[in-house]
Amino acid sequence: MRQREMIEAEILLREEAEQFVGWRESLSAIPTINRLQERADFYRQEELKKCTRKLAQNDSLSDSEMEAVERLSRGIVNKLLHGPMSHLRKTESVEGKQAAVKELNSMFRLEESAADNGRARNGRGAANGRRR
Repeated sequence: MRQREMIEAEILLREEAEQFVGWRESLSAIPTINRLQERADFYRQEELKKCTRKLAQNDSLSDSEMEAVERLSRGIVNKLLHGPMSHLRKTESVEGKQAAVKELNSMFRLEESAADNGRARNGRGAANGRRR
């Protein structure tokens, strides 16, 4: 009887330890998720400023219209980020999570500052003859 209880306790302890390690490893994704959200919000606000400047040349928006535009832009950003962030959160293996973090950092250039990245992006757009 005691032997069986010891084995059950050991199994339970291993399962809890595995869950704890998985939880701890999932924390490594939090800085990347935060940087991705901050980067996306930075770009959202920059584009919103451009839009409101152009609209102000014609007619100004009412407060309720501006709030609607703000909600629209936040909604678009949230929908675009949902897939990459869900993938990062759901990746279970440590190696898979590290690879996903590395890929997101690379794809979205999260190691660069958003302002520097925006200047480089605008420079390339002008070089290619595209207007922003």
